[in-house]
Amino acid sequence: MKDRTNEKIYPQVGNMNEQSTIQTFEKASPWIKANTSFYWVNFEYPVYHGHTDWEIQIVLNDHILHKINGETKIMTEGSACLVGPKDEHSFHYPNGVKNQFQAVCLSTKDSYMKALLGMYSPTLYEELCNAPHPLSFTLSHSTLEKLTNMLLEIQTFHGQSTPYTEQQCNLIFSNILLNFIEQYQNSSGIPEVLKPLIQHLNNPLITNEQIKAAQQELPYSYPQLTRIFKKHMGCTITQYVNRTKLQHAKELLTATDMSITEITNELCFESTSYFHNLFKKHFDMTPAEYRKLDKGFPTDKIK
Repeated sequence: MKDRTNEKIYPQVGNMNEQSTIQTFEKASPWIKANTSFYWVNFEYPVYHGHTDWEIQIVLNDHILHKINGETKIMTEGSACLVGPKDEHSFHYPNGVKNQFQAVCLSTKDSYMKALLGMYSPTLYEELCNAPHPLSFTLSHSTLEKLTNMLLEIQTFHGQSTPYTEQQCNLIFSNILLNFIEQYQNSSGIPEVLKPLIQHLNNPLITNEQIKAAQQELPYSYPQLTRIFKKHMGCTITQYVNRTKLQHAKELLTATDMSITEITNELCFESTSYFHNLFKKHFDMTPAEYRKLDKGFPTDKIK
């Protein structure tokens, strides 16, 4: 990482002056004195830049290319990335073609972030500051829906920095940060060389072609990779991908009106019958039967 001591720090997009030529959705909470805030984003931001605070960038719709610390990753719906004061990043439309990209950025002051992380581990703050790879994680469909609804509620208080709005922003940031910490800690002990592959596989919309491309980036033959992956993850790559997709399928069945065929296509299963049989094998019921269950009904974890 280059020395950024004398480098210009770009302002938060959501806190820019109203006369800025950059177009955002209504600036929901540009409260400079508050610990946390958020803003909506629906455009690329190709300027490579840094911030003095911490951000959690979350993609709500479509996809975008995220260049961070020299690495370029594609972020799709549900993809999230924790960006710290030492990081530099930019956002680009794939192939330079504007799409329906939509995201939200949760922002918190460095001092507040340090206090939050200190509640989990006295060394976690420094560990994340010096992490060698982008701090990526994923959020479920239901989490995205709850997040959006809560932020829209806060947005009704636009222009007012009240104890309620600040408390809600703090709570939302803390909850999303907990999602990240759980995924980050679960990945501990995994060889660094496998982590980029696992980040790809955590995307429930990944295609077979994208899986093959991610595998080919590693310095292993397929048999070697299969053995190493199963040793550290306790399952095969196919089993891991299916688990991720099936968990997301449960979210789509209960939180959307998508048909079984639409869900099959969305999650890139090879056929509706394959999805049907795989779902029944893991959950002892068909997708249609699961959809009929009350949303609060407890279900077992994947076998």
